[in-house]
Amino acid sequence: MVKKQYKVFQKKVIFSKGPIRLVDCKVRTPEGKTLSRQVLEHPGCVVIMPRTEDGKYILVRQYRFPLETYLWEFPAGGRELSETFPHAAKRELMEEVGMKPGVLKKILEFYPTPGVSGEKMHVFLASKLSLAVAPKDDDEDFELGVFSLREIGHMIRLGKIVDGKTLIGYFYLKNQENQ
Repeated sequence: MVKKQYKVFQKKVIFSKGPIRLVDCKVRTPEGKTLSRQVLEHPGCVVIMPRTEDGKYILVRQYRFPLETYLWEFPAGGRELSETFPHAAKRELMEEVGMKPGVLKKILEFYPTPGVSGEKMHVFLASKLSLAVAPKDDDEDFELGVFSLREIGHMIRLGKIVDGKTLIGYFYLKNQENQ
């Protein structure tokens, strides 16, 4: 099958703040039509699945402004433009959980919203945790919880966990457990 080529021929930044930019893109379709698409450009982020020595996982409960509610999630955060994804994972784990990993293993990566953004999430499994504190961002206010995989699955079934990155992480871990 021959892939049809779409060509972006013009980009205009509509809004920019920090690492995030909203861009209006003019695109030419393979048939010659011109389309306008708005794209959120993002440098990518990390998701950390911190596993305790007894095989449980640490989740954070935090307020999510777009949803106007609190969510239980695996810790996550944006990558600074100057840092690698593993470094960002270590920093975010220290900021959000107060721990550093002795072992950090990249598990997978995915695009959470490819219809509007090129943001890629890089998922890491963190183990052999030890205490390490880093300054939190101004808007970070977390409650921590330690849960077994079974408890996380129960929370998902009850609709208490609805965050996509946490669902993907859970099902990855559940699949590994069953192999």
